[in-house]
Amino acid sequence: MEVGNDIVIQNGTQWSFGNGVAQHFDEHVRQSIPLYDEGHDLVCHLSDFFIRDHSLCYELGSATGNLIGKLYQRHKSKKEVRFIGIEEIPEMNQVAQSKFPELEFITSSVEEARLEPSDLIISYYFLQFILPDKRIKILSKIHESLVEGGAFILFEKEIMTDPKVNKLIVSNYIKFKQEHGFSPEEILSKQLSLEGVMINHTHAENKEMLKSAGFHHVETIMRYGEFNGYICFK
Repeated sequence: MEVGNDIVIQNGTQWSFGNGVAQHFDEHVRQSIPLYDEGHDLVCHLSDFFIRDHSLCYELGSATGNLIGKLYQRHKSKKEVRFIGIEEIPEMNQVAQSKFPELEFITSSVEEARLEPSDLIISYYFLQFILPDKRIKILSKIHESLVEGGAFILFEKEIMTDPKVNKLIVSNYIKFKQEHGFSPEEILSKQLSLEGVMINHTHAENKEMLKSAGFHHVETIMRYGEFNGYICFK
């Protein structure tokens, strides 16, 4: 079944970021997530408060490297600054490395990757693809690896708690995708393929999970419907 941007998923199979998706990922994600590039810009602006000489910044689930690449371009004049992308899909890292040969991309799951002491860690619509029972352990790992005063920036798609509001928001998102070139068949196929793969929490659940991991300063920095960005301080 077709889900848009020349991405085809076999009937009855779940969504995967492998199998050729990397070649079409940039176009597909920009047409699928509202304010995708604007979110990148916000992260870059906020990074000015945390990236300095000798800093280390990670992006978890770095995909084709666009966000970590923008951060590198913004801060490359600083001394001995390191930007590392962690991505489990080899094809994604191949695309990322071809675009940003100066950067380090590690092919690994976040659970298995070793995080060095860092000033800024970013998860841009990535954590929602991790099984819920593994998320708190990953968030605790992130909190532990941050230096005092460091920050974690998290963007996630969430579920609305009010059924009436949720109905409006879901309808709005369908209209958004149609206006960005997806057919009704592609929208439905993508939704079905994501079942059991992308598991979303409510705003309250995400905030509670972040606080349970050790982040006591958690605030929303950007929101569009069910798409929410957080900044969390250590």
